Formats: sequence, structure tokens, C-alpha cells
Amino acid sequence: MAGMPSAQKEITIGISGHSSHSKSVRAVMRQIEREGHRSIFLSSKAPNMKAAIQQTMASIDALILMGNNLDIDPKEYMHRYPADDPKASRHPMTRSELDMPATAARARYEKALLEKALAGGMPILGICGGMQRINVYCGGTLHQHLPDLVGCNKHMQYKQGIAPHVPVVPIIIKDGTMLSLIAQDIRMPFCKDHPAEGPKVIMENSIHHQAIDRVGDGLLVSAVTDTVKMKDGRFGYLPEAIEADPEGRYRQQFLLGVQWHPEFGASAIGERIIRHMAQAAIAAKGKRVIKSNMLKYLPEDHMYYI
Repeated sequence: MAGMPSAQKEITIGISGHSSHSKSVRAVMRQIEREGHRSIFLSSKAPNMKAAIQQTMASIDALILMGNNLDIDPKEYMHRYPADDPKASRHPMTRSELDMPATAARARYEKALLEKALAGGMPILGICGGMQRINVYCGGTLHQHLPDLVGCNKHMQYKQGIAPHVPVVPIIIKDGTMLSLIAQDIRMPFCKDHPAEGPKVIMENSIHHQAIDRVGDGLLVSAVTDTVKMKDGRFGYLPEAIEADPEGRYRQQFLLGVQWHPEFGASAIGERIIRHMAQAAIAAKGKRVIKSNMLKYLPEDHMYYI
């Protein structure tokens, strides 16, 4: 098959999500398999969480965190606001994942996986709630209910009966970011020719009621929505993607979060994100193999140099 990587370059991408049977997880798995790589679903149901995490990290080359029907518990971030700020409390529309045993276990599992993957330089992709988890873990915060900001459910297309493969919002990708490189050969839907420089605009789906407020340490916003009119009359933008800041602590690794669901194919960017992530995982795996081979031939008292 054209584009199929050799056996030496095949990698395994682990996916943590609601269920191995969910439409999102199955769609991502198909994208990975079309690129010629392996995908495995990561379950948080193991009785020994610590052993499960060690086994998981030893068996995958990249990590994808999917979304959730529930929300990250605001206790994870609301202390980052002043005590008198309304954002420093739980919103009545927030449905915490910690309220149910199964989803609480998944939250602990993903937090531990994320910690290990960040520390080890493993390529990481967060989709929708997965992006929000990355941001909160890195010290950021969330808007708990977007309709309070924009006055409607425009970012929840399924409430309007619109399928997720239908693009409904423009995503403005900032020039000079990793995401802009991934999207560079995608033609903008409203232009005959798109400029080589400047923001790239794609159309995507929108299935979320929360969004990033403050951006976490070591991250930068690489895409935003079009201009949004807030309930108070002001205009602004909402973050649609985050990635590793080239000046920050994660600059050496592939770290990307997108608020939309690229796996449903509303635009052409989904398969390109998976391809770029896989290339990063292959490169990282090659470095680990070189390092391992070097260890075989070094005197024992020189091991600390690696």
C-alpha cells in the first residue's frame, strides 16, 4: 500500500477514551490504521493502576487523550482564580467526571499517563476534553459553560441536529505554529488560492460546552475561533488549539490539543495530524533505540552519561 511505513518504522499509538466502541475512538483507530500503524485502546479498569500505567507506557509510542461526556472537576483549577471571582466555584452546568466511580478512575488514569508522557517526551494529542485535560494539568483553567459567555449553544452542533462530519465553525490557525505546518497544504474553503503566509482558515465541527480560559504553562494558543460576540457586548476569540511553546518546557516534543473532533473528517486536517504525530513518534522511537544500543557497549561506570 502506498504510504505504508516499513515494519521498522511502525509504531503503536494508545488511545484513552470513553469506550473502545465509541464512534470517536473507532474513527481515530481507523485513521491510525490507514497510516499503517497500530492502535490500542487504553482501559482504566485494571485493578492495579500503578502496574497498568507502567505496562501501558512500555507498550506505546504515542498517546491520544479523547473527550468525555463529563467535565474535568473544577477543583482542579478554580483555585487559580481570586477567591471573589465567580469562576472560583463550580458552575451548576458542570458535570464532574469525579462524581462517578468509572469516570473518576479514568480521570486518575489519564492524569497519570499524561504526567509520564510529558516527562518522557512522548508525542501527545488531546482531542476536545483531552485538550482541556492537558491545559488544566499544565496550570491552565477552563470556561465552565460557554453559553454564559456567548449567549447560546452555537458550539454544541449536535443540539441543533447537525452531524459531527459537518463543518460549522471557522478555525483560524496562527502562522508559524506547528499546527500551521500540518495544515499548510489544505486549501481554504472560500479561496481559490491561499497565501503562503498569514493565518490558515479551515472549517470544522464544534461539540463542546467548555473551553480554555487561561492557557497552561509551556503551552501556546495555535488556533482560535472567528470573532465571538459575548453576552456583555464585547468581541473576542476562543482558543481552538494549543501546542508546545517553542520557548517552553515541552519544546522538544510533539504536544498538540484541538478543541474540535478531527476524527470525523469535517476537514482534511485529521489524517494529517495523525500522520505528523506518527512521524514524531517514529523519530522519538529511533532516538530510544540508539540510546539503548549505546548502553550495551558503554562501560558500566559510564552509564550516567546517557
